[in-house]
Amino acid sequence: MRIFFDHQAFTIQNFGGISRYYCELISGINALNFYDAHLSILWSNNENLSEYDFKVSKFPFLGKHRLYKYSNQAYNILDMLVNDFDLYHATYFDNSLKKFSKKKPLVTTFYDMTYEILSKDFKELANDKSIIEQKKVIANQAAHLIAISESTKKDMIELLNIQPEKISVVYLASTFELCEPEVNMKTEDGKDQYLLFVGKRDNYKNFVPLIKSISFILKKYRINLICAGGGAFTSAEHELINSLGLSDKVYYRDINDATLQTLYMGALAFIFPSLYEGFGIPILEAFSCNCPCILSNVSSLPEIAGTAALYFDPKEPDSMMNAVEKVIVDNSVKHDLIIQGRKRLTAFSWNNTVTNTLNVYKSIV
Repeated sequence: MRIFFDHQAFTIQNFGGISRYYCELISGINALNFYDAHLSILWSNNENLSEYDFKVSKFPFLGKHRLYKYSNQAYNILDMLVNDFDLYHATYFDNSLKKFSKKKPLVTTFYDMTYEILSKDFKELANDKSIIEQKKVIANQAAHLIAISESTKKDMIELLNIQPEKISVVYLASTFELCEPEVNMKTEDGKDQYLLFVGKRDNYKNFVPLIKSISFILKKYRINLICAGGGAFTSAEHELINSLGLSDKVYYRDINDATLQTLYMGALAFIFPSLYEGFGIPILEAFSCNCPCILSNVSSLPEIAGTAALYFDPKEPDSMMNAVEKVIVDNSVKHDLIIQGRKRLTAFSWNNTVTNTLNVYKSIV
């Protein structure tokens, strides 16, 4: 079986969870006999591709995004017309290549329904209505759809009016190796203790309510909050941090995989206050690094973490503060969360992702 993967995820992202998912999936399929996962792309600035040893040239014209996109799209069209394949897996929601795919079955993966659920509340999501429309169209055209959690599948059924049998749930995984149980980089020196926030700080990620809710806790216990990745603080974020008296408590750190692992291993806990997530790979990353998880009790997060996390209501400041304080002061809670996290991690692997995705392909080819 030959599966055609288009350029979209690797043109949109220079680095990120979606492109990493496809790197793992394509590499995993190609490691097996009888399957050929073909990534069709002319050039890409995506860092994951080089990490996974895909031989793709960098795009030479900085700032020319339309040229970047349409040259890759033209390359996909030519590749589809000239070469044979059995199935087309679209890596994002633009369906414009469908008409060139020789009527071969189309599969695509839905990562979340954030735009559909939260666009009424957050302007930055409401401004991008094209993605919502693209998802509706490609959902109808696809022979089958993959959702990365039961929560996402449920939202797809409700919001896109899709029959449940058309959607298969295939979980993702973490690329981090499981640390030894005794690995513990957490310091007993209060000035160096920290909570960890990972990734983007868009409004629906709930970062501003988080630091407002835990500002008292950070000061009381002499604990810092490190924000890993997601871009340096904006001027508005700096102003808020200063106004709360947290300029010496809240820090930004640029990251790669190695530095992120180190941050997880040294953290008192990883805190994920998001209002909506399609899956939540950082949870699995934290589990693999013996880092206790404090999570919102919404969308897919309880599904992924199960009983291996401490939960709070992300819209209730007291709930957030109490959960954080409980992990800080109770070593038995921290220890139990670490043990449960290591157990929960065994339910997720990229091998499972590959196997379950191939089962989807085989069901429609």
